[in-house]
Amino acid sequence: MNQNELDKLFRTKTRSERYYLENPGAVSSVYQNLEQKQVKGKTVLHFYLPTLKETEILIRKDSRFTSVPDHVHSNLNLNFIYSGKCDYVIDNRPITLYQGDVVIFDKDVIRRKLYAGENDIVINLSMSNEFFDNGFLRQIGEQSILSHFMLHVLADGNDTHDHYMVFRAHKNPVISTLFCQLFAEYYDGRLYSKEMIQGYLHLIFVELLRLYHDEAQDTLVQISSGQVQSTMEILFYLEHHFAFCTLEELSGVFGYHPKYISALLKKQTGKTFKEIQLDLRLKACLRLLEDTDRPVQEIFQEVGAGNQNFFYKYFEKNCKKSPSQYRKEHRIDAPYAFPKA
Repeated sequence: MNQNELDKLFRTKTRSERYYLENPGAVSSVYQNLEQKQVKGKTVLHFYLPTLKETEILIRKDSRFTSVPDHVHSNLNLNFIYSGKCDYVIDNRPITLYQGDVVIFDKDVIRRKLYAGENDIVINLSMSNEFFDNGFLRQIGEQSILSHFMLHVLADGNDTHDHYMVFRAHKNPVISTLFCQLFAEYYDGRLYSKEMIQGYLHLIFVELLRLYHDEAQDTLVQISSGQVQSTMEILFYLEHHFAFCTLEELSGVFGYHPKYISALLKKQTGKTFKEIQLDLRLKACLRLLEDTDRPVQEIFQEVGAGNQNFFYKYFEKNCKKSPSQYRKEHRIDAPYAFPKA
């Protein structure tokens, strides 16, 4: 399926859409028999997809010419704005997304979708909790402390499921292209389609995380929990100022008491400020060892390791080898990229 065929598929009116056009203001009869659920003291529709556990991924186009009342899903849900715009009310907050934008909803996020016109095409991608929680997505989280935390927020093992993320991705053509390739693969249903779709989703999540890293000021990422949002902002700052940052500096930047920041980081990430800082220093050190020939002591100084003896021992404990040995095995021009078995 090429792009023109995909576009024609999405723009062709379904039976439901023709019904809504012929009966303005009508709502789906499905809602009458749909299970309801109490979330945060509010009775909302509960969308449940019984076949999702088996298929792991389901993709469908949201119906146009109608609205969807307050609802939640039984699974992680991603909406991609293929065309036009979409007006949501998420946790009583109005949010408009435009072509190319992405929103990821956890299971218990209450949202309402307002009326969608002919050009307002939203593609709904549902993922089973098992699919999102498996190893290939967890690998993404190892790239940085921030990405690890963002994925932890949405993981099935988390205690709360009322988080959502909005990515203003409409200026990133790569993300839109990847989504279209994923949709074409899904509707073609060719051999190894599942593996291809997983690959595209992996790339999409990486691009979304990269977008936040590179353009945090221009890319709104909203998470419903205030503490989670604050933690993300602090982690983002730490990733750029980890070398010599202190709790007192964070206190001045974010307006919280140092003890509050310390407790918040421990609660939300499971690590202390010092543990997070050491992790970031180590990752920066590894990159410099791989990419440069600079002396180890100079690299230690650059990443903020004032006590070099302590950091040397920390390095050996975590990497199971000395910095010199690591460099020898992982330099980009090394004879082999991975240590021998």
